[in-house]
Amino acid sequence: MRILICEDEAPARKRIEKLVLNSKPNANIINIVDTGKKAKEILDKEDVDLVFLDIELADGPCFETLHDTEIKAPIIFTTAYDEYALKAFEMNSIDYLVKPISQKKMDNAFQKMDMLTESLIENNSVVISREMLSEKKYKDRFLVKLGRRLIPVNSSEIAYFQAEEKMVFLVLKTGKRYIINFALSELEHLMNPKEFFRLNRQFVTNHSSITELEPYFKGQVVVKLDPPISSDIVISRGQTPLLKEWLGV
Repeated sequence: MRILICEDEAPARKRIEKLVLNSKPNANIINIVDTGKKAKEILDKEDVDLVFLDIELADGPCFETLHDTEIKAPIIFTTAYDEYALKAFEMNSIDYLVKPISQKKMDNAFQKMDMLTESLIENNSVVISREMLSEKKYKDRFLVKLGRRLIPVNSSEIAYFQAEEKMVFLVLKTGKRYIINFALSELEHLMNPKEFFRLNRQFVTNHSSITELEPYFKGQVVVKLDPPISSDIVISRGQTPLLKEWLGV
């Protein structure tokens, strides 16, 4: 197995290399690099079976430095942060290891790799597709705070998210509102796009909460929501056709 390790911190590079060889003594670590640029050079000219990829590399986040690079090999992400997990699974990710990485976590990651490989061989397939490796998982529940209590909320209960006065509210279909620690830009990507849509700078809404589209100025529309909003929710001319397409109009 030919492995590429992409990690910008020297202690972490040594740690990952040691863990990899403990799990797979016969593995061939073809290179260890600290930037996305160097990783791209290796991936463009070398046959690689597996990539260990840190999120934050010396020349920037890997999602930016490698955004135009087709990585055909499966990826095991290694990072000190857990907030990038959803974004990581848009790529060929088979695991997401949060530092400090234990030997058990590394062993489990290779077990996933082995199981995937065996499954592909059994099905007479030698191509690891992005869809098989990276079925994206969307956020389907929240914990909201009410006084000293924490209340679980399923995504199906949410009417919309509303940004107001530097705060973001989760609004239930019942009309109850809770402050949450997410930006709309985060929620836009965290929520299932089949169910939720970013209307404008103030709203990300569940499709079931849209009750009406009212024609407005120069191709724009005003969206009516339930629970209702007192002010008009105007959708830009560029966003309007995307909204209509999303609603199946």
